[in-house]
Amino acid sequence: MIKRIFILLAFLPLAAAAQDSAEAVVGRYLRLLNIEALPTDSMLVVSTTVSFHGSTDTFTMTRRFQTPDMIRVEIHKGDSLMTGLCTNGRNRYREFVHMLGWWVDQTPETFRQDLQAYDFRGPLYRWSERDITLSYEGIKLVKGQRMQVVRATQPKHFTRHYMFDEMSGLLVLVLEDDEVAGNAPRHPMRGNPIEYKVTHEYLPVGASLIPSQESFMRNGTLTIMESTVHFEPRNELLFNQD
Repeated sequence: MIKRIFILLAFLPLAAAAQDSAEAVVGRYLRLLNIEALPTDSMLVVSTTVSFHGSTDTFTMTRRFQTPDMIRVEIHKGDSLMTGLCTNGRNRYREFVHMLGWWVDQTPETFRQDLQAYDFRGPLYRWSERDITLSYEGIKLVKGQRMQVVRATQPKHFTRHYMFDEMSGLLVLVLEDDEVAGNAPRHPMRGNPIEYKVTHEYLPVGASLIPSQESFMRNGTLTIMESTVHFEPRNELLFNQD
């Protein structure tokens, strides 16, 4: 588990290992997550408490996942649904718009882009299918910890530096260069990009790993996310209705 890093702001470049590549570093990380090993006979439920440093506000995020690609995300403040995303993985892509108070259809492309911020599998899952370009930037020292750094760019959406602990292979730190490059349109509900995101701990779930403690900084506010995991019986209907 990675617990040593909280707020990381500076790093010192070291020599890169010639045999390393972006694809190898990211591939090692995804093999450690081993999402494909999650049970297929039940529904995974990731329950997350979202709190803000210095504030009493608390949100609850519930992410339900059922193989092969059924996902339902709901974020509540108290009893009020603030944000929601739901797909059956085939032909139904729905988003809850809080200002309207109901669910609306989304294109598959817009839905998948919006889901990246909430998907427990992370934005690098199936990266090669989403026009993401990776480049390896070598080993850097971050607060005394050796990191393998991968730059990831998704045109019109983001440029990020992903930093993986050299010893464990796990993703620890994400630095956001820009959410949307140039003058490309921004999603009206997306808000400003994060300055950084840290994964503090991973939770073993069978043969898989799921981030269980994360934090990120946006607009000077530190957001803290703590997750637990359990399983429920499969429920196809849950992903086919609002």
